[in-house]
Amino acid sequence: MKKKLFCLLLACAMLLVCVACSEQGNTSDETPTPTITDATPTEDATPTAEPTAVSTPTPTPKPQITEPVGDPVHVDAQQWLAYEISFESDTEYKNPVYTVTMDVTFTHTETGETLVLPAFWDGAKTWKVRFSLPKLGDWTYVTACSDDTNVGLHYHTGTVSCTAYTGDLDIYKHGFVKTVTGTRYFMYDDGTPFFYLGDTHWTLPVEEIDGIGGISQEVADQYGITSQFKHIMDYRAEQGYTVIQSQQLGWYTGATGNSWMGDSTGSIFVYGVNNDILKKFQELDRYFAYIAEKGLVHSHTQFAYPEELIESFQVNAIDKEKLDMLCRYWVARYSAYPVLWATTQEGDDDYYAWQGCTPLDNPWLIVMNSIAKYDPYDHPSTCHQENVGNTRVNTSIFGQMTVHSWYAAQWSANIKNRSEVDWNMLIEYWANPDSKPVVNYEGRYDHFWGGTFVARSQGWLAFLNGQFGYGYGIQPIWSIVWADYGEHTPTSDEVEEYERDFDWVEGLYSEAGQQLTYMKDFLTQFEWWKLVPCFNASDYYLSSGTNYSVATIENKLYLGYFYGASVNTDDLGSFTEMENAQYEIRWMNCRTGEWTDAEIVTIEKGIYKIPGKPDSGDWAVYAKLIEE
Repeated sequence: MKKKLFCLLLACAMLLVCVACSEQGNTSDETPTPTITDATPTEDATPTAEPTAVSTPTPTPKPQITEPVGDPVHVDAQQWLAYEISFESDTEYKNPVYTVTMDVTFTHTETGETLVLPAFWDGAKTWKVRFSLPKLGDWTYVTACSDDTNVGLHYHTGTVSCTAYTGDLDIYKHGFVKTVTGTRYFMYDDGTPFFYLGDTHWTLPVEEIDGIGGISQEVADQYGITSQFKHIMDYRAEQGYTVIQSQQLGWYTGATGNSWMGDSTGSIFVYGVNNDILKKFQELDRYFAYIAEKGLVHSHTQFAYPEELIESFQVNAIDKEKLDMLCRYWVARYSAYPVLWATTQEGDDDYYAWQGCTPLDNPWLIVMNSIAKYDPYDHPSTCHQENVGNTRVNTSIFGQMTVHSWYAAQWSANIKNRSEVDWNMLIEYWANPDSKPVVNYEGRYDHFWGGTFVARSQGWLAFLNGQFGYGYGIQPIWSIVWADYGEHTPTSDEVEEYERDFDWVEGLYSEAGQQLTYMKDFLTQFEWWKLVPCFNASDYYLSSGTNYSVATIENKLYLGYFYGASVNTDDLGSFTEMENAQYEIRWMNCRTGEWTDAEIVTIEKGIYKIPGKPDSGDWAVYAKLIEE
């Protein structure tokens, strides 16, 4: 009994001691570590064990910014040119592209028109907005950051005075390129028709911007070359090309290695925009800026090789939300330039079912939608199509999307056998819903899958069959990488033998690249955008053979391209439904750009039987009504 009583007293004493200790602990003056907020700083917090008897008070939040910060900034700008404004963040965020957003709203003071541009993170605490203004006059701007306590990013204001462009580049005199529902050609913002003549650069970032691209110094000195990339852009702009077609591909070492924005273990879809990927963007900025400086429109795909996103999406390396934020970032960096969105290489409808991808679960659909969602300029949007044996208009999944506005087709005429083109394919594109513009975006590359004649003729066949755009490509500029890994042995097509081991200077100064400018000169002397193709049956042209393409503007103008090997008049057919009046007839040599003398003919019974070509090569001819 005494033993039990002693144990009970001992237990009570121990309890009193524990209570006293607990009360002493609750009187501590030390402040607990604040909880990390959603706007997470760069330094990661170190996890600690949860105290058993210490309560953690809620940290005092930073005050929300409700008044403009600092003095307004003023910018003088010329219409359509790109400018930047920089901001310094209070906080260096972890994963800023995925966790923080910043928008800059520009408002025209007279009309109230607004332009909302996403800003982009450019390293450490630096954020920028890159903008161009479409309307003359005074504008104001105000910033809005998702972290509305950030004094460096939120609620900054300023003004912009936008004056007329003073240079001589068409893209800035007439405004960015656009599409209009029911119109089959591209046009500038002011409605002026835009002639699409493109040059292909699938491995654009591999072209050396600070080097001469592997040629000898002797050759560089001969041509005045100090930058491979800039020299190519300078020459194409001088020739009259209007579009650069690019992808951001790298040295081919498999799907991952072929994506320039990445390394051997992953791409931007795995890493997001970390410091290494950011350096890639900053380097790519130089290419985009120079293309714009030369007045060229930049039709480009986004991010990486198509299969890299498909595979990353399938294994959940990236989800829809993060992909959407990457698209927002892409628009922030590049939408202020004259661009066309081409989404990805041959992604319409599913990059040939890569890794089991189907049209309905193709993640590149997300990219097209998100790019359009954040783009305040409504740049024309498409997805580079698979070859026409797999995808055309009626099988295009991207063509069904609301934001889709033009077709980047991939086809080549079967002129290797001097046979007819695929009229049904051409008619299908012409009859596409909403009459969207169509470009022969990829054909047989010059001195790789065809010779000079093949590369030249593809342009003529596109424009005279209702596709008002052509993307030319030459070995090795079309792909510095693939040309290095690909076949180099000489080969031949239906007309000629040709080499495949060009260096890039030989490719740049190739015959076909120049001959396509003769085509442009021929077509642009007329209202080419009004041409209606005759295909293989028409009220205006009666064919008697193959190897032709003809288009007309009613019976006022007839244009023909004849590329058969014969000069026999029976192969060329007749223009029909002509007025019984006088027409001017003239031929142009498509290889040299030289013209025959004009001939005036008087039409009877509405028919003009086309005489033999001046020689057996390819020629273009026009018959133009002489108006009284």
